[in-house]
Amino acid sequence: MKEATTIHYGGIQSTVGDLLVNRLLPNRYTDAVGPFVFLDHLYPTRQKPQKPHAPTGKFAHPHRGIATFTYLFSGSLEHYDSSGHHGIVEAGGAQWMKAGNGVIHDENPSPKFQAEGGVLHALQFWVNLPAKNKAETPDYLAVQAEDVPEIELADGAGVLRVIIGTYEGRTSPIKTFSRQFIYHLRLQPQASFTLPVEANTEYAAFVPGEKVLLNGSLHGQSELLVFGTDETALTITNESTEIADVIFFGGEPYTEPIVAQGPFVMNSHLEIAEAYRDFFKGKYGQIQYEPVAS
Repeated sequence: MKEATTIHYGGIQSTVGDLLVNRLLPNRYTDAVGPFVFLDHLYPTRQKPQKPHAPTGKFAHPHRGIATFTYLFSGSLEHYDSSGHHGIVEAGGAQWMKAGNGVIHDENPSPKFQAEGGVLHALQFWVNLPAKNKAETPDYLAVQAEDVPEIELADGAGVLRVIIGTYEGRTSPIKTFSRQFIYHLRLQPQASFTLPVEANTEYAAFVPGEKVLLNGSLHGQSELLVFGTDETALTITNESTEIADVIFFGGEPYTEPIVAQGPFVMNSHLEIAEAYRDFFKGKYGQIQYEPVAS
């Protein structure tokens, strides 16, 4: 039996700074898939070479109660936060930040990418933390492409990258606080792949570009699909002449109350009010930026 699709959603275009994004989660059909409560697709955007400059803090913003997760298809991003973390990741890598009890962060094209230019293309997820972890100290991890486990599929069908979670004994270095996963499937032309479905697990797929057949229906071009829970497999077929990308994500249902407002995701309206109060009192600290070498 194939998984029954409950929704497919094309997103709402928005802007983040000077960048055009497609906002896919939450939407009018669903608020979350497993612990994932937010998904933005940064469309492929060509950046012209320029003189590198340090971040100004113009786009820095706070979070509490979640982990942010940015995955790069192409380009390079630099991360700063008010807990003193700093990192740069390249294409195929990821930035993970546990906001915990409150942090301010800023992500911008890296100095090298600014100087060389190129195509910036990325995803950002918000991963809801269990209530017991929302008050923890912020944390950060930069994962480079070579640190992401990859599984070669049978018959040369492609590669499955284990971005978060575990698949066939291969485990991502990204920290998790509930059962969850993000897999990046790179499917060769005229190839197929079937992902088994586990019980008590919510599943979604995101197709950023090249269209694929997903359980017999054609989907792509920045489209999100969220599946039902009563079937056993997701089958993807790439009928094109180009490699196709598919992102699978989900996990065990999040059973605690979800209250989201602005950049904060907590378990009650009182906790949201406290998150804003602490931010305006300066309890999240300040980011200390490093100068860019001339």
